[in-house]
Amino acid sequence: MDNKTTTILIISYDDNAVKSVNINTHFIKYYRRYIAGASSLLVMFLIGLFALVFHFNNVRVNNAGLTGEITRINNEIEVIDSLKLNEKLNRINYNLSLIEYYLYRRGINGGTSEPCNETENKFSMFSKVNDYSEQSEIFLKTIYSVPLGLPHEGNVSSDYGYRKNPFGGYFGEFHPGIDIKGTIGDNVYATADGIVLRNDWYNGYGNAVVLDHGLGITTLYGHLSKVNVVPGETVKAGDVIGFLGSTGRSTGPHVHYEIRRNSDDVDPNPFISLNY
Repeated sequence: MDNKTTTILIISYDDNAVKSVNINTHFIKYYRRYIAGASSLLVMFLIGLFALVFHFNNVRVNNAGLTGEITRINNEIEVIDSLKLNEKLNRINYNLSLIEYYLYRRGINGGTSEPCNETENKFSMFSKVNDYSEQSEIFLKTIYSVPLGLPHEGNVSSDYGYRKNPFGGYFGEFHPGIDIKGTIGDNVYATADGIVLRNDWYNGYGNAVVLDHGLGITTLYGHLSKVNVVPGETVKAGDVIGFLGSTGRSTGPHVHYEIRRNSDDVDPNPFISLNY
């Protein structure tokens, strides 16, 4: 090891004393290298720090740009969704108008004579939603009140209209309903929601049930062996209102079924199936 020393003199101005310190020249030589290395490390650290700050600043700027792009895309998606929703609302409006037209053809109050154009745009989107909600409720109530289908699963034995007198004779007669064959005691079902008007003996109909469905529409179920409802009772479509029989003016077990509108009989056949 190098034993050369370097003397450092320390002079105090107070007491004029002089002190000396001997330091190995080897340490002084390498101390300079340590200082240079530490300086280099400090410079590298500062450069890295500035690079990191610059990087994070770029990330912040890029994030701001990305956020703006995401906002723009979300706005475009909202516009597209609004257009699709408006298109669907127009389709709903068109379907509702078809229902109105169908009800008009079936003679139900409230229907219109012509369906509207599918692209017709009368209201704002929110007004459409409210209007269609109310309209759908009306249609739902109307459909529940319209007699659909048959009151019994049997075969139709006599149709609506003029026919040969089943009791004989030279003259025919007008049949204001349809007859459906079955076995005595079979269930007879209500064909729509309604209120029981009567459940008694009704001239040639024998034991009969008459239901009021609103909208001026009533249904009659005749020749029953037994009734299953009382006047004033509210019934739903599909409820058992009586049992098939052969009471009154009858040639055998069946149920006579009539639909009346404003007290006038109408052909039940269009109401048996929606394919009309």
